[in-house]
Amino acid sequence: MFLGHVVGTVWSTKKSPNLEGVKFLIVHPYNLNKEPGTDIVVVADRLGAGIGETVLCAYGRAARSAIGDQDMSIEAAVVGIVDRMDLQDCRSDDTIEAARRLRAGDGEASD
Repeated sequence: MFLGHVVGTVWSTKKSPNLEGVKFLIVHPYNLNKEPGTDIVVVADRLGAGIGETVLCAYGRAARSAIGDQDMSIEAAVVGIVDRMDLQDCRSDDTIEAARRLRAGDGEASD
């Protein structure tokens, strides 16, 4: 699994029949190694995540289980929408910033 930031939506009018009705998001995984994070992952979403949210995603069989169909043509899916992250001794600037954004509503930041 990985944590990521939803940065966009994918629209496709032609796709495999088993993908009809599935929303796809563009997710930028949080960089846990302090290396430039430029990769994106397209993930299936049945939970209703939106642009700007932090999500927990799974790959492979776990992703297909979350969507509810092991035969579905997907490799990654949203399995949770993150409300809060509490961090201790984290060295990833991306993850620290994500935790701060999530906690902004509480009026406090977590390091």
